[in-house]
Amino acid sequence: MLKNPVVVENHEASKGTAIRAPVLPPIKKSMVGRAGPDNRHFSSKRDQGLQERDYVMDERKISELFAGYFHNKMTLLLFLVQAKQLKPNPVLISTVHNFLSDLFRHMLDERLQKRYRLLFKWLMRFFERLPAVSVAQRDTAKEYIRAIYDALGLHLKEDL
Repeated sequence: MLKNPVVVENHEASKGTAIRAPVLPPIKKSMVGRAGPDNRHFSSKRDQGLQERDYVMDERKISELFAGYFHNKMTLLLFLVQAKQLKPNPVLISTVHNFLSDLFRHMLDERLQKRYRLLFKWLMRFFERLPAVSVAQRDTAKEYIRAIYDALGLHLKEDL
């Protein structure tokens, strides 16, 4: 049982002292109308514009964060492709597989998934077979990584 029960509809609990629930202030006429995505009401057109601008800025920041994350992960994949004396590591292979799978399922446009399905599947199998791959297969992996960059609308800065 609660130490300090709350009064609900004028009914008090049998033990302890009752605490009255706070009374909410009345709704102002200026609050009636359009609510923002965070359920805050806009008081003027100027506030609406500022709020929308903040969301655009947030989207731009998120886009930049994704691009950074993507470049970091793909750089690691390129290092793996170029590494000659790499010992097989199941945890590393699992991480690469999960990254490529997430990229394919969640980040690639649905219209492009059918066209790039075999490319992602080939890359996953390639990383499973490392380091026992040929030079031609390494070159193909580099081309496929470049194709993933192009599919997501990002630019690979350097020729491989």
